[in-house]
Amino acid sequence: MSVRFEGPARRAIERAMIEAEGRQHATLDTGHILLGVIAQPDSAAVVALERLGVSADDVRAAVVRLLDAEFAAGSLSLEISAATDDLLLRAYQRSVTRESPTVSDVDVLVACALDAATTAGMALQDVGVTAERLEALFPRASGPEEEEETASPAAPGGGDQQTSLLGARGSERLLGDQGELAAPRVAAPHNMIFGGAPALPGTTRSGIGYDSHRFEPGGPLVLGGVSIPSDVRLVGHSDGDALAHAVTDAVLGAAAAGDIGELFSDEDPDNRGRDSIEMLTLAVERVRRRGFAVQQVDVTVIAEQPRVAPHRAAMCERVATALGVHPASVSIKGKTNEGMGWIGRGEGLACVAVATIVAAPPE
Repeated sequence: MSVRFEGPARRAIERAMIEAEGRQHATLDTGHILLGVIAQPDSAAVVALERLGVSADDVRAAVVRLLDAEFAAGSLSLEISAATDDLLLRAYQRSVTRESPTVSDVDVLVACALDAATTAGMALQDVGVTAERLEALFPRASGPEEEEETASPAAPGGGDQQTSLLGARGSERLLGDQGELAAPRVAAPHNMIFGGAPALPGTTRSGIGYDSHRFEPGGPLVLGGVSIPSDVRLVGHSDGDALAHAVTDAVLGAAAAGDIGELFSDEDPDNRGRDSIEMLTLAVERVRRRGFAVQQVDVTVIAEQPRVAPHRAAMCERVATALGVHPASVSIKGKTNEGMGWIGRGEGLACVAVATIVAAPPE
């Protein structure tokens, strides 16, 4: 079964995993899911709570209190609780009853409230939020059989194996490239949701990134986070910053933490025109949560135009800020292609990056 999540719902689950990892909790709990849902101030879920007279801060305080009482920090692996599996199943069932092809963050919020025995359900109950009150804000058509199935509490010890969205506990990856729930895979030792070996003390690792973009008329041209006056610009779903994209893939590759297409899909409208330095910053945050810090990056820009030298210092500054390093730890060089091939004909440019990361305590 393939289930698509809308952008806000998908990002809520990603934030939930970051919450669990940041707190070093061994299990992705329903409470983490609820924290992810309410993390975006202007999301539909937060607006729904506000319409009920409940602030996201109050919900967060209630969840954190319950999580702190239930979980002890210390584990670097993350398993999926059966209750979380059931929660996402309920969210999917709600999307089906409203005849939507995607699961929204409101679906997830309502699913959190449907089982009062879970961390999320108890936290919402503590602040006076029930599934009935939420459904009154977002009515949906559903038959008695569908509603009964959606509202049924999780079976002791786990969800229905025939309808489980996440499958076996310890799924290695929750979301596929296009926001779909991926098929479950058995978690390897030290698995950290998106893969990658543990950051053992003294570990040094390297990654390679490559990106290329063609030119189109109109400027300015964005490269290394710097807006360069030009009569052409780089074509891309985001701002087309090939240098930042290459560095992002190099950093992620060094930590075996995915790639830029996985984190920032070009099919997601929220990424249209997006600042690539912002995306690099988020990629570095993912790497840090896996116990690594960026040490140094070396980039080569292959292009007939623009010339890199006049903008090198500004590029190094922008990239270094995103990486959390001193600008002296960022090297950016420009090379032409001696008039050969598509680069030589001035059709576009390419960037190659090498990143070195070292084991460091997670922030």
